[in-house]
Amino acid sequence: MSAAQQAECNIELGKVSRVSELGPVLDDIIVPTRYVLASGSSFGSRGDEQERIRASLDAVCASNPNLRISAKVASNHDHVLRKDFHAIAETVREVAAFDRSGH
Repeated sequence: MSAAQQAECNIELGKVSRVSELGPVLDDIIVPTRYVLASGSSFGSRGDEQERIRASLDAVCASNPNLRISAKVASNHDHVLRKDFHAIAETVREVAAFDRSGH
């Protein structure tokens, strides 16, 4: 992917990640949904940009009881699968338990 394509993707991602765009989609989720939240700094982010985005998740989770952050890990989003697979596995087990219990 060229630098221009990467920049265009990041701009688009920023637009669709806004609470005004993504909030209504997340509000409509009707099944238990869990997140593993990466808390490390992201490549190309400036200042507290990522932390402000992450902070908006609290409001989204508060408005829909089906959404919850199961874990907050130290990795950034590029490394969460490699470094925090244990937290991801535990989150998958948490969601799988809903199915076994009839929820």
